[in-house]
Amino acid sequence: MSRPLLALLLLALCVPAQGQSHVRTQLLADTERVAPGQPFLLGVRLKMDPGWHTYWAFSGDAGLPTTAEWQLPPGFSAGPLQWPAPHKYTESGDLTVYGYQDEVLLMAQIQPPSTLPPDTLLSFGAAVSWLVCREVCIPGDTTLSLSLPSGRAAPAHPAMFSQYRARVPGPLAAAAIELRHHSRQQDEELLIDLTLTARSGALLADAHAPDFYPLDGARFAFAPPRRGQPEGTRAPGLDLHLSLKPYEQTPLDRLRGVLVYRLEGESEARYAEVDLPLAPQGGVAPGGLLAMDFKAPEAGASLGWFLLLAALGGLLLNLMPCVLPVISLKILGLVSQSGAEAGRVRRLGLAFAGGILASFAGLALLVVALREGGQQLGWGFQFQSPGFVMAMCALVFALGLSLFGVFTVNLPGLGAVGTARREEGGLGSFLNGVLATVLATPCTAPFLGAAMGFAFAQPGPAVLGIFLASGTGMALPYAALALRPGWTRHLPRPGAWMERFKQGMGFLLMGTVLWLLWVLGKQLGVEAVVWTGAFLLGLGFACWIVGQCIDLNSPPARRRLAWALSLLVTGASYGYFLHPLLRDQQELSAAPTQADPGWQPFSVALVESLVGSGRPVFIDFTAEWCWTCKVNERTVLTDEPLRQKFANLDVALLKADWTSRNPEITALLRAFGRSGVPLYVIFPAGRLDQPLVLPEIITPGLVIERLDQAAALAAKPGA
Repeated sequence: MSRPLLALLLLALCVPAQGQSHVRTQLLADTERVAPGQPFLLGVRLKMDPGWHTYWAFSGDAGLPTTAEWQLPPGFSAGPLQWPAPHKYTESGDLTVYGYQDEVLLMAQIQPPSTLPPDTLLSFGAAVSWLVCREVCIPGDTTLSLSLPSGRAAPAHPAMFSQYRARVPGPLAAAAIELRHHSRQQDEELLIDLTLTARSGALLADAHAPDFYPLDGARFAFAPPRRGQPEGTRAPGLDLHLSLKPYEQTPLDRLRGVLVYRLEGESEARYAEVDLPLAPQGGVAPGGLLAMDFKAPEAGASLGWFLLLAALGGLLLNLMPCVLPVISLKILGLVSQSGAEAGRVRRLGLAFAGGILASFAGLALLVVALREGGQQLGWGFQFQSPGFVMAMCALVFALGLSLFGVFTVNLPGLGAVGTARREEGGLGSFLNGVLATVLATPCTAPFLGAAMGFAFAQPGPAVLGIFLASGTGMALPYAALALRPGWTRHLPRPGAWMERFKQGMGFLLMGTVLWLLWVLGKQLGVEAVVWTGAFLLGLGFACWIVGQCIDLNSPPARRRLAWALSLLVTGASYGYFLHPLLRDQQELSAAPTQADPGWQPFSVALVESLVGSGRPVFIDFTAEWCWTCKVNERTVLTDEPLRQKFANLDVALLKADWTSRNPEITALLRAFGRSGVPLYVIFPAGRLDQPLVLPEIITPGLVIERLDQAAALAAKPGA
C-alpha cells in the first residue's frame, strides 16, 4: 500500500475518543531568566498515555511528524527543531514508523537580541500539532505559552533538558566509529552499503544494531536493513545494507538520517547524524547529467571543419538505408537515359541535385524559424510528427502504385509517371531529389551527426551553411554525372527488362510504406495503423479511378470528372479515417507501449541512479523512423556474444526512444554534440563524467571492445 493511501486510512480512523487527546503538552525553557545575547533552549514536552505514540521528523510508512511554530518577542530568532533519537516500530507486520512513546521533549535554540530592557517580562508561545496513534490515530493541536523575565540566566529543568540533549544525534565525526559507504545495483534493487568500523580497537555489537533511520525516507523501501560482516574481518566491523526504492525519478544525491549502533559492553545504543554526499561517486555535476558537456574535442573546431564534415556526411547519406527507395527511382531514370544526348543527361542530373540542395535549404530555414519560436529540434524532427508520417505514407504508396502501372500522371516536365517507357523530365528529376532528401533525414551518417549537432546550436547563417554543405555532399554524385554525361554509356541499354525492374522498385517503395506504418504504430498505436491503412485503401481506389478513366485520348471533360471523383474519394477517406486520428493523436500517443525484453525505458534520473550505484550503462538512442538504428538493433545488439558480454558485466540496457518528441533525450543528444539518432553511449560504473561514445555504424566486436574499456576505466582508483 502506498504511503499517501496509508495516510488517508489513518486520518479516516482518527476519532475523538470521548474528547481525550491522549497527549499532554507543556512549554519549557532551560533557563529561568533570559540574558541579552545568550542563547537558551525552548522545549515542547509531549507526554503520551501508555501504549500511544507520536512521530519523529520522518514518520515512516505512516503517521505525521509533530510540528511547532514559535511565537517569539521582537528581535528573537529560533533555530531548527532538535529531534531526540526516536524508537522504531513495526506495525501490521510490514509497516515501519519512527516515533516516541511515554514522553519526548522537542527543543529549539532561541537567540535573544544583544540588548534587552532589565526585568522585562517576555512572552513566548508555540502552536503545536501532532498525531497520536495506537489502534486508531487522533490528531491534536494546541497553543502553548510561557513568560520569562529578562535578567541574569539561571538553569531550569536541568535534568530533563540534559536527558533529551544527550539523545539528539551528534555529528558523525564525533562518533566512536568510522563509516564508509558504497552504492550499487543488485538485480532490480538499488543498495547503499554502509561499513562501520569501531575506533581504538572497540568491538561493535550486532544485536538490534546497526540500523539506519532515513530522513529522505520517501526514497527507501522499508524492508528490514540487512546486516553482515565485512569481507576478511571477524568482529571489528559490520555491514549495513540499505534498500532504496527501484528507479526513483529523483536521484538520491545525499544520504541523510540517523545511524544507530552499539559497542560491546554497552547497554544503550548510540546515535550519530549522517549527511553523506552520494553524487560524487557517479561524477554528477551540479544541475545533474543534463548540465554536463560531453561534446567531442572537434566541437571546438572552426566552422570550416564542420562544413567539411557536413559534406562528407551528406555524401555518405546516399548509402544509408533510409534513402535507398528513392535512389532506386533515380537508378531507373539513369538507365532510361542510357545513350541519350549529353545535354539531356546534364539537365536531369543537375535538376536532381538542385532538388536535393533546395530541400536542404528549406529544412534549414524551417529549423531556424521553429527554433526562433522556442522549439527544441533535432535532425529528422519532422518524422516525430504523426501527420508528416501519414503524408509520407500516402506519397510513397501513390508512387509505388504508379510503378505498378495502376495509374499514370502527366505533369509539366515530368512525362508520364507509371508508363513502361517513361521519360523523366526536369521537374520529375527535381521532385525526386526533394523526396530523396526527405526520406534521408531520419538517419545520420558518419560525420553528419557531429556537424548537425554543431549546426543546431549556431546562428541562422551557420545553420544554412552546414545544411547546404550536407546537401552538396549528397548531390555530388549526380552533379558529377551531369558534368560527365558520357558515363551513362556504361549503364545497361534500355529494354523490356526495365518494366520488371520498375515493378521491383515498386515493391521496394511498398516496403517503405510498411516501415512508415510501423513508425506510426509506435507513435499512436495499432489503431492508427489500421485507420491509416483504410485511408491508403481509399487513396489506392482514387488512383485506380485515374488510371482507368484517363488515357491519351480522353477528352477534357472525362479527365476533369475522373480527377474530381478521385479527389472526392481521397478527401472522404481522409475525413473519415485520418482526421479523427490527427485530432486525437495526443490521447493515442499516451497509450503505453510494450518494452523490449532486457531493455529499460530511458530517463536521466535512472541513468544517474544506475551509474552512481556502481553499474555500467549502455544507452541506445534510437527512433522507429531511423533505418540505420533498426539495422543496428537487429544485427548488432542481438548478437549472442555481445548479449553474453552485457550479462557478464551486469550492464544496464537503456533505450532512449526518440520516435516522438522527448525533451530529455533532445537535451542529452545536444550534450553529446549530436542532433539526431543513432547514438550509442556507454557510461562506466561509477563514472558518469567519462562516457564512451560509439560511432553511428557499430559492430559487435567494437561494442565489446568499448565495454572492456569501460570496465577498465571503472576499476581505476578514484572511480
